[in-house]
Amino acid sequence: MANVNPRSPRPPVIGFDLDLTLIDTREATAHALRTVNKELGERIDVDAFVSRLGPPIRGELRQWVPEARLDAAVAAFRATFTGTGLRYLRPCPGATDILHTLSRAGGRSIVITSRRPFVARAALEATGLRAAMLVGGLTGIEKAPAMIGNGVAAYVGDHALDMPGAAAAGIPGIGVLTGAHDEAELRTAGACLVVSTLTDLLGILRL
Repeated sequence: MANVNPRSPRPPVIGFDLDLTLIDTREATAHALRTVNKELGERIDVDAFVSRLGPPIRGELRQWVPEARLDAAVAAFRATFTGTGLRYLRPCPGATDILHTLSRAGGRSIVITSRRPFVARAALEATGLRAAMLVGGLTGIEKAPAMIGNGVAAYVGDHALDMPGAAAAGIPGIGVLTGAHDEAELRTAGACLVVSTLTDLLGILRL
């Protein structure tokens, strides 16, 4: 991780996942799913859905909602999440500090997420988190071009899908244990470093 070292002549550019890496979205997601169930009569298993946050919402909803009703469920979910759901969002431990410290050190933070840009932007604004750039609608190795194109030196994520994306971009993948995956799962997926929280990562980076 030499190119992430703060003593490097160039300030670091670090990429971050959104859900359960920067923002704890579990309660907001559960609230939106309960609304979909109530208003549209669906029978989504809220606990099961929330336990595996990370993949795109549409694909996850497809496990419970028939294709003919999927567009309506997705629209209702997003409308609720970006409306009344925003009050349930909380920054993950260390998220505010690491983004602020990285910016103050002359570096850049880039959020690369499977969430649609307008959803991710609303979540960042609701939690007071500020990133230099946001790229949405990408999952797994789909994130690699955004990492390469923006000079990302390392990518931080809580999900096993995040690590192949970093590997495809030729950069270190850093796992954080604020999501559903444990250290063994993240390392198996390709993480070169695993930390408990972003606070721990900030201490390692010494920005």
